[in-house]
Amino acid sequence: MISQKQILTEMERQLQMAKRAGDERTVRESLAAIRSLCEVVLGGEGSREEKVSSPVMPVASVEGKLLEEDDANGGSIFDF
Repeated sequence: MISQKQILTEMERQLQMAKRAGDERTVRESLAAIRSLCEVVLGGEGSREEKVSSPVMPVASVEGKLLEEDDANGGSIFDF
């Protein structure tokens, strides 16, 4: 198991990289790494942009039948 001291050391390293970075992309990458390290220590608490959303399912009517649209081309999830 990785100790909290090792994680804090890596967080400090990432913070120094962010401070020295000359471009926004590198700063954002370092900050994202720090956020991930925080979540490791805190046990995965907090909100993440990368959370997996539930899969898109076709809309069904109350009776359980798929709703039909005039311009739809079947049961594709790409029907709009």
